[in-house]
Amino acid sequence: MEQQVRYKYRKMELEQFASFEENIDKSIEEVQFQTETQFSFDKEEHVLCCTITTNMTQKGQPLLKCELRSYFDIDPKSLDGLRKDGKIIFFPGILVQFASLGYGTVRGIMYAKTMGTQLADFILPPVYFGTLIDKSFTVED
Repeated sequence: MEQQVRYKYRKMELEQFASFEENIDKSIEEVQFQTETQFSFDKEEHVLCCTITTNMTQKGQPLLKCELRSYFDIDPKSLDGLRKDGKIIFFPGILVQFASLGYGTVRGIMYAKTMGTQLADFILPPVYFGTLIDKSFTVED
């Protein structure tokens, strides 16, 4: 059963951003995007980290890489409701929320950092993380 989780943004860190405009093939109008999502949790600080890594490629050649870490303070009272059998269980619904916030931020970063370049023509497409994140993230308490 999904539990309501109270949280607030703590900070965001742009861990990596690299563009390789020289690799673009102007005769091809398509690029491919690959996005990965990872979660970690600091039990002492009650902070969940969501890392979004997005790669843009064309015919296997890298065009852009962006990695963003978003940190969320989890309300200790909410954590109490997520504890079960010596574990803290973050259900898919809240993970989808964190991933969606990070992904939207990545889209904005990519747009802002590629303005005035050929890469600006390629906008990171929307993703519904509810179809991708279907398992809980469990941490030993």
